[in-house]
Parts: sequence; structure tokens; C-alpha cells
Amino acid sequence: MIEVTVEQARLEEVIDLRHTILRPNQPRSSCYYPEDSFKNTTHFAARLDAKIVGSASVYKEKHPDFSLKQSWRIRGMAVLPEYQRQAIGTHLVETCINHAIKMKGDVIWCNARIDAVKFYKQSGFKIIGDEFEISGIGPHFLMAKNLGIHIGQTRFIKIAKKLFSNQRPVTAPQSKIKH
Repeated sequence: MIEVTVEQARLEEVIDLRHTILRPNQPRSSCYYPEDSFKNTTHFAARLDAKIVGSASVYKEKHPDFSLKQSWRIRGMAVLPEYQRQAIGTHLVETCINHAIKMKGDVIWCNARIDAVKFYKQSGFKIIGDEFEISGIGPHFLMAKNLGIHIGQTRFIKIAKKLFSNQRPVTAPQSKIKH
């Protein structure tokens, strides 16, 4: 495992990596997503010295399969082949998850390519629904991770304090994602 630094980056810093890894046979312009211009979009780059070896973007986007208001999406997740299987992708995904939690996200989701399903499962994501095709890119699965347990820790502390005080307890919220 090599040591990289994951930090916020500008869109232009991650476009070449997206193109090289995710859409090598398509025009570079296909690597710009409409969501890149959202005010809450954050791009992260994994750097080894000055070289960007991985990237991921995260932004608030509600998915029609989730009734949760605070849904966050990971997109443009890529690591150069020679740096894969060295925990760089894991570090990027954890950074995106932590960002979504900080922004009070309830769930984080992505459209995972078939060869990335195992990777996302290792980070706690679950497959939602059936395989589907993204034209020109290939087969994918919708995958999601419930973040409510992380956000609920603060709420849990409030509930616990009320249980041990003279105040009437508050009911604990139930998970919003069906498994």
C-alpha cells in the first residue's frame, strides 16, 4: 500500500483521469457531467507527490429509487491501473462518504460498473435492483450505502440522554432503506 494524499481538487484537474480510465474511446467532452456545475459538487484527487493517480466526485442528487431527501452520489471514480488494488480507491470512497455524512446525507449511491461491484461491496454498498446498461459504457448496477447510522449517532446520544433524565424519551428513527 502506498501513501497518497486525498484532497479537494478543481474539475479540470480530474478530467484527464476520467477520460483515460472511464471513457478512453469517447471524446474528452463526454467526461464533463452536468452535475459538475452543481454548487454542492466536490471533486477529490488522490495525489502521489504532484501526480493525480485517482479521482472521485460527489454531489447531492436524489435517486428515484430512494425516498430520502439527502441522497448523495459518487461519480467519476477512477484510479490509474498501475495504482489499483493499493487502497487508493478505498481512500477516495471513504472521503466521499465522510463528505456526504458531514453534509447530513442519508444515503450515498453510485452506478457501478460490473468490475467495480466487489470494490463497492467492500466499502459497505449494496446492490439495488437488476443489472442495467449505460449506452456506450456497458453494464452497471445501482449500489447504495445507508448513512443514517452515522448521522443517527448524534440523535442516538440525544435519545440516550433523555432516557437517563426525567424527560419523556423520543422514539428512535427506523432505517429508511429497504434491504
